[in-house]
Amino acid sequence: MARRQKKTNAKTFQQRQTERRLRDEQDRAVVEDMASKFTCSNAVARDFAGQCEERIVDLDFDLICSTLALDFWADPPEPARPVAELLREVDAERRRHKRALEQLRDRLLELTKSETSHHHLALPIEHYQEQVRQRLFPDLEPPARP
Repeated sequence: MARRQKKTNAKTFQQRQTERRLRDEQDRAVVEDMASKFTCSNAVARDFAGQCEERIVDLDFDLICSTLALDFWADPPEPARPVAELLREVDAERRRHKRALEQLRDRLLELTKSETSHHHLALPIEHYQEQVRQRLFPDLEPPARP
């Protein structure tokens, strides 16, 4: 009876190096993109408005779940009343949070319509890229200088 050989999913050194290089390139692209967006008042306002919108979408789903759970527990037995009360508090907080995010999103987008608030930070972009890199990817080597 022949011996079964183990299948190995071990990656070669070259494969690991290639994957690392690709990850580093993606991380550097994130650094460049964030520094570019965050140094322009209109771009950062649009970016944060987009973040608000993403959270609102998540909250919409959470609110569907809250409503469903509250429907199930509309008339809870006495031992479960504290749970039902907390579910109502969670639902109310989600609704409050959604309203706040909607207002902030709208205000941010409104500011981008006016040139009076449009401004770019003055330092060279590399300064801001380095700040992003240090905070998000401290192990990422800075790009080689030409």
